[in-house]
Amino acid sequence: MKKTLLVVWCFQLHCLLVAQDEIPLYKGKILLSKPVANRETSVPGADGNPRIRKVSEPTLTVFLPPKEKGNGTGVIICPGGGYVHLAIVHEGYDVAKLLNDWGVAAFVLKYRLPDDSTMEQKEIGPLQDAQRAIQLVRSNAKQ
Repeated sequence: MKKTLLVVWCFQLHCLLVAQDEIPLYKGKILLSKPVANRETSVPGADGNPRIRKVSEPTLTVFLPPKEKGNGTGVIICPGGGYVHLAIVHEGYDVAKLLNDWGVAAFVLKYRLPDDSTMEQKEIGPLQDAQRAIQLVRSNAKQ
């Protein structure tokens, strides 16, 4: 049963990610980060939705409303998870889709989670990613 649920969950996540643009926040080395291999993992939560852990390569996933609905506003969504994981689907992608229905462009931030093995100053990493996301969204607003 668990294998079946995992396969279904992986397929759903794949469908969600294929339909949207995922943009890396940084090109090259990330300031105040340690050079490590990407160890990002995804595990299903109690509700069946994935939880992303060990994020070391932050990204923005872009959800744009249909052109006829777009009202020119945009929101960056930072999914919660208590700095242990990111509840990326129900606190990220699902919220983005709802905002799209309202005509709002949404950007789901997959930010780095505080970790001494990947960051020189773990208290700065998530904030640094949020600031970079704001910079990227503002600089590309016309697009």
